[in-house]
Amino acid sequence: MQKNIKLPIIQTLGLYWRAAWGYPKYVLPLLVTLPIAIITYRFLPPLFIARILDNMSAGNFVPNDLWASFGNDLIIYASLTFVGGVIMWRLVIYFIWKLEMRVMQDLHMRIFQHLVTQSAQFHANRFGGSLVSQANKFVGGYVRIADTIYFQITSMVLSFIVTVIILFPRVPQVTIFLLLFSLVYMAVATKITRPVRNLSATEAAASTKQTGILADTVTNIMALKSFASDAREASRYKSYTEKTRTATHNLMWASMKRESVFSSLTSTVSIAAIVLAAYSVVYQNADIGTVFLVVTYTSIIAQNLWEFSMSTLRNINRALGDAQEMTDILGIEPDIKDPENPEKPRIVRGDIRLKNVVFQHTDNDITKPLFDNLSLHIKPGERVGLVGRSGSGKTTLTKLLLRFIDAQSGEILIDNQSIMAINQHDLREHIAYVPQEPLLFHRSLSENIGYGRPGASQKEIEAIAKLAHAHDFITELPEGYNTLVGERGVKLSGGQRQRVAIARAMIKNSPILLLDEATSALDSESELLIQDALWRLMEHKTALVIAHRLSTIQKMDRIIVMDNGKIIEQGTHKELLRANGSYAQLWSHQSGGFLDD
Repeated sequence: MQKNIKLPIIQTLGLYWRAAWGYPKYVLPLLVTLPIAIITYRFLPPLFIARILDNMSAGNFVPNDLWASFGNDLIIYASLTFVGGVIMWRLVIYFIWKLEMRVMQDLHMRIFQHLVTQSAQFHANRFGGSLVSQANKFVGGYVRIADTIYFQITSMVLSFIVTVIILFPRVPQVTIFLLLFSLVYMAVATKITRPVRNLSATEAAASTKQTGILADTVTNIMALKSFASDAREASRYKSYTEKTRTATHNLMWASMKRESVFSSLTSTVSIAAIVLAAYSVVYQNADIGTVFLVVTYTSIIAQNLWEFSMSTLRNINRALGDAQEMTDILGIEPDIKDPENPEKPRIVRGDIRLKNVVFQHTDNDITKPLFDNLSLHIKPGERVGLVGRSGSGKTTLTKLLLRFIDAQSGEILIDNQSIMAINQHDLREHIAYVPQEPLLFHRSLSENIGYGRPGASQKEIEAIAKLAHAHDFITELPEGYNTLVGERGVKLSGGQRQRVAIARAMIKNSPILLLDEATSALDSESELLIQDALWRLMEHKTALVIAHRLSTIQKMDRIIVMDNGKIIEQGTHKELLRANGSYAQLWSHQSGGFLDD
């Protein structure tokens, strides 16, 4: 069933309206220059041509003397044409360009800021390529609607006003006919265009989905190649292109049916206007100039009505259809919100306390909480290892500390300050995080490492890279530290990406360090090289290290063993081995330093 888009229409137009009115220094001059340009270029010159024709038909001219006969009228006609067509339109275009550039920038920034405030769960449920496509369509929709208003709707409204002012005193019956016909025409056009608007939204959604599938495939191109699934993925992609083609086909037929109706109506009004003009000459002694004005203004109105039904409504419908998805997204409140009156962060020592934390995943059918009154205390400067089988809650714990997700109840304190009381930005500024799958920007290696501390010098970046054992492989690259790493760091090996991510965390130098399988992509030799760097990194910091490779954490101050969201054991490596419990079993099951799940 097609979604009702009346509300998004209001929302979209409201967003566009507020964005444009943020720049009155461009809007107000445009409101003045645009009507002047249209009137002086399109509507006033015919009036002086009509005056010349009337003088000709009445014999009010000097034979063999063009200047004496029509010089003033010709000067005024040329002046209006030049002023309207050259000077005023150039001013209009200038103000339109300046306004649209500003508004487009603001809309892009609004979308960017809205997307980056959304939770990780929000982005996990959407294609990145689709979001990019929706953002571009939303901003493009503004340009389409704005240009339609400037060049079509404004001209149409002015055509009615000028027609009434100039033609009504001369031929009132023709003027009334044109106005009534125009009102009926626009009402019919608006009504029968509604299905086209819905089909346009459907076509836009199908196109966005197709774009998302393509982006997802390109992002995972190596998986496609390694599984020799090019034919299967091509077939899958074809199914989405078929849906887009079908939606476009339906839109085409609906548009053609609508165009057939409107072409008949515009032809009818042109014929009727000529008949009425001829009637006025024969029966009401109307002059030839009036006939010229009737024909000219009728043609302008007919052209405007045709553009209204064929172009204006289509452009607006397409723009609103394209913008609908991003409008809906802009209406989504972030799952993770900052407090209305945030406190200043007091995170210095890194004392972490979880008090009776209850957390349940809301994106699956599991009704049992993962954490049920979980409590934990990590002392300042304590280095804690976290182990357990997949699904035991290790990564979820780090996400709670970073406020990537929020608990349903309970409290998380850092240095006796609730993490809910400070801004997410301030919280994460004090935590260095290395995820299991570090993602790099398609930027240089220097930029990726320096991302942990903006403003870091190249000397500092290289010093940290040496500590992370990334310097050697970086200097062997053709461009060295200026090497672009590709989307998500695809040009680097897994171990190289991991070392760059560790260097990025090291240069941040935060009081709290979270490592989620930070050495999982390193070979044994690289792991040995980087262990010393990690220990130096953890000096005087509170560290929480998740690892399946137990050799990574055996020297930690404390090791916590989790299972199904509960802490089942904790102690030093030696203490846990002596206890001969779950940790000892995990240790005995390892092969080559890895946990055998």
